[in-house]
Amino acid sequence: MLANKRILVSWYTDPRYIPPFQLSDRQVVVGPKMAADQPQMMFAGRTPTGSYDLMEALESQRIATQYDAIVVWTDATGTNLPTNLDAFDCPKVLCVGDTHHRESPLRSVLGYASGNRFDFIVLSYSRHHLHWFQQAGLSNLAWIPGLPVRHIEHPAPASKIPGVAFVGNMQKYHPRRLRLIETLHAEQIPLLAISNTREISAEIFASSLVSFNASLNGDLNMRVFEILSAGGCLLTDRLAPQSGLDLCLKEGTEFLGYDNAEEMVAQARFLLDHHDIADRIARNGHSAFLDRMQPKRRANDLMTWVFKGRLNDLYRPGGDARLNRTEKTVPLQKRLEIYEALQELHRQLERPRFLFWSDVPEIFISDASDLTRADLSVVDAGGGVARTPDAPDIDGRPHGTKVDAGQILRSEWDCVVARANAAIPDGVRRTRLLTV
Repeated sequence: MLANKRILVSWYTDPRYIPPFQLSDRQVVVGPKMAADQPQMMFAGRTPTGSYDLMEALESQRIATQYDAIVVWTDATGTNLPTNLDAFDCPKVLCVGDTHHRESPLRSVLGYASGNRFDFIVLSYSRHHLHWFQQAGLSNLAWIPGLPVRHIEHPAPASKIPGVAFVGNMQKYHPRRLRLIETLHAEQIPLLAISNTREISAEIFASSLVSFNASLNGDLNMRVFEILSAGGCLLTDRLAPQSGLDLCLKEGTEFLGYDNAEEMVAQARFLLDHHDIADRIARNGHSAFLDRMQPKRRANDLMTWVFKGRLNDLYRPGGDARLNRTEKTVPLQKRLEIYEALQELHRQLERPRFLFWSDVPEIFISDASDLTRADLSVVDAGGGVARTPDAPDIDGRPHGTKVDAGQILRSEWDCVVARANAAIPDGVRRTRLLTV
């Protein structure tokens, strides 16, 4: 039985913040000490922060070194980067968390993944980044959403508090989330917004009429599944088609979505005015979670792939035209550099405006197509501006209509992407220039 496999889980963070997932009844967990007061909890031993020899770390603490699989969770923080994995004679699995923020997030994680021979690579939050791993030459890729989520059973209350609830991180990495929460306050929507434990969040989501979520930067985050797990009515931002949100849930039936602050307020008011609809969406979302998304099922799906070679089609890379798109004349590292810079602006700004000069290879625009709130414009060879709906091969993203050449000078651009020798008129107002 898969539950009896000996699994070593190399975890990446304080288990009080995110506890390690349960893959086996015989798993052993090790991880770094992230805070001075961090308890040992389910860790069998401590490992250094950053890069370290995993075999050496285990042997120095007299922890067993024979396993059926090694499972490493890492992300762009770089807190957990075990090496010398070839010393273990078993399959090695890399689970990837955040690659949608921080400095050089994709380049750092791809560098680690490429420098250590993993047999399987799984993304959980950022399905829209799978194509980068494929183009970096990595194989055996999958997307398993909500993999580290804990399901906490909570009885349905007899009646719900007629308000909107948010429980989660409201720190510096979440400028858009903070703006949206401030908008709810300004619009006098009854709102509870706090940070608290997973147990308390489940109670609050279950007892509130509406449960609010805003991704950090286009990621299918854990709160989506935590709200569904608790039986809350999920109100969350719509993500790029490549994100996989629409593969997990049906909008209007199992959750409600929004694109901007105005629609968020309208959807919240609608749900608060229609308790029956909010309750129905909550029940449908909860049933969907129980039927398709429970952590035990996700863990079993991962282990079935590793030990039996079977993977549900839902988890396979697909539905993203960029998976099959290559550009041999453009170095992958330059594409990543440009994308990461644009992604960071997308995290910070509500509606960033990006202008691609006419001689920029189309692959750079395609790379940015998952930045759903960005306005992508392309200067045509004649000096006019053509927007991406007129280039249907850019993953079908709508970005408005053509505008005349004068718009280049009349508009303010958050970023212009151009070749180093491009003749950009002095009157083009931009906050940042990226050269390719």
